Amino acid sequence: MFDPLSRADLAKLQAKFIVPIVVDQMLRDEEPLDDIAEQAMNDIISELQPDTALLCIALCARHIAATATDMQEGKALAIEADKIVEEYGPLWIAYENGGQNLDPVIVREILSYIPEDLESLFVLMENLLTALEEDHCIAAILCDILCGQIEVHVVNAEDQLNALNVEPQIRGNTQAAEQQAQQTYSDNVIAFPVAPRDNARA
Repeated sequence: MFDPLSRADLAKLQAKFIVPIVVDQMLRDEEPLDDIAEQAMNDIISELQPDTALLCIALCARHIAATATDMQEGKALAIEADKIVEEYGPLWIAYENGGQNLDPVIVREILSYIPEDLESLFVLMENLLTALEEDHCIAAILCDILCGQIEVHVVNAEDQLNALNVEPQIRGNTQAAEQQAQQTYSDNVIAFPVAPRDNARA
C-alpha cells in the first residue's frame, strides 16, 4: 500500500516533530528534563492532531524502549512502537508529499484504529514505567508524560471519528498489550507457599 520508511523518511519525521529528538537527547543526558522542558513537550504534543500525536509518541517510545532492551517490557514497547511507526509513518509522508494517490477508503480504515493504537502504547508504557528502576528515572518520567498525552488524544481521536461517522475499530492490540503486561507481572511475582484452606481454618 505504501512504500516502507527509509532512513531519510525516519529522520524527516523525527526532525518535523522535534519531540522525539529531544527525548533521545534527554535519555542520553544531553538535554535536561526539567519543568520547562516538560511543559514544552506537553504543549507541542497537545497541539497535534491525534494521528500525528500517535506517530510522534511512538517515535518517542522507540527511544525509551531502546534504554530497556534487557527488559521484557522494553522489548514489548519497542515492537509496538515500531509497528505504529511503520504503519502511520508512510501515510504521514504521503500527506506531506501532497497525498494525491491516497485512497480515502484505506485512509479512513487506518485512522479508525488510532484510539486502540494509542491505548496499546499507553498500556505498554505504563507497564514499562512500573518495571523501571531508579537508574532509569528519566525514562520513567518520560513514560509518565507521554501517557498523560495519550489519555487526552484517545478522547480527541474518538471525537473526530464520531464527527466523521467512522466507527473506531478494534484489532486486539490493546487486549494483547494488557495480556503482555499481565504475563510480565506474573513472571516477576515470587509465589510464596500458602497453606491449604482447610489447614488455614484449623
